[in-house]
Amino acid sequence: MVLIMLASVVVAFKQFDRGALKQLLNWRYIAFAQFCIFFLINAAVYPVWDSPRMHYRAIALESWSVSLLCVGILALWLHIQKASDIKRALIVWLPIALTLSFLIATFFYTSGTQGKRISLFTPNPLIPPFWFLVFSVLSFTWLSEMMRWERVWRLGLFLMAGLMTVYGGARLVLLAWFLCGCALTVWLYMQAEKKKRLGLLLRVGLVFSICLAGMVLVDFFAGGKMLARMAIFSQVDFTYESISDKFLRLRIWTGALSIISENVLLGIGQVNERFSIQQEMGWDRWLRAHQTYLSYLMAGGILALISGLLMQSPVLAFVSAAKRPTFFPAFLGLGVIITLNCLTDSIFQSAVSVQVFMVTTLIVLRASDAD
Repeated sequence: MVLIMLASVVVAFKQFDRGALKQLLNWRYIAFAQFCIFFLINAAVYPVWDSPRMHYRAIALESWSVSLLCVGILALWLHIQKASDIKRALIVWLPIALTLSFLIATFFYTSGTQGKRISLFTPNPLIPPFWFLVFSVLSFTWLSEMMRWERVWRLGLFLMAGLMTVYGGARLVLLAWFLCGCALTVWLYMQAEKKKRLGLLLRVGLVFSICLAGMVLVDFFAGGKMLARMAIFSQVDFTYESISDKFLRLRIWTGALSIISENVLLGIGQVNERFSIQQEMGWDRWLRAHQTYLSYLMAGGILALISGLLMQSPVLAFVSAAKRPTFFPAFLGLGVIITLNCLTDSIFQSAVSVQVFMVTTLIVLRASDAD
């Protein structure tokens, strides 16, 4: 994508003037640029504690410097694109891409080549259902401008998102899927005419019932892996010992908080997060804090947390009074779902996740300029 955008920028170089350069000073781009700069400096300044993994610094320096370069290229590329063209491309091509992705995932799941929890082409089975849910909810944007069959397709994508949680055994993503369904129902209810609201609720209830039945049926014929994982919650007593025994993240969060309490102002450096948790917990696992905001505090203290929150702030534009009726699904996908996932995983410690979030958010923001 970067190469295609860079080629387009070079071809259209003569079109740029001072107005184009001012685009780089728009808050939406500054929010991402400051995040890349902060963690680029963080990787350069903090010493690496684990000497066999000194290459982690080089990886971090490369990742954040390339991400920063991408901010500039993306800003210039979006400047030469018509907002209406981007909007139309999202409406037409996003559901096609998601459907193809679902068909590929279904092949892997039914063939059993990746076991009972598929990861597709990622290192973690939680990644595909998470991002699929984000994009499927995002696809509801501009729903009022779509034809009937396009709206039905969006409901189909939401069903696919539920099945993707089964494919990946993603319990917390399944919870997010349910909450998003409720939020979308309220949004649709508020948009509908009063005389059509009851019918809308009945149709939504039917769709939800079909979705849940389909998910249970698919999981049952695949051995009930998802149901077994969900059943673990019913075996938990409401004590720290019981919850931490079944929910490993609680133990990791406790260890992370212990590290943060000793380094709350400046942190310990992002490259040292997993090593410090390994030392604190006294085990061989190589894990992050499994909570984005705890990871920020570990990486660079209060300033890192502020930088991370600023990086996510451009999505607030979707809930302004003027944009809310149309762009609530965009806020739900890029704001709510991602924030919920941040509470249970360290997603923005990966430059790849930051890039996906950055590209998607900035493209949708540019498309929103057409409305």
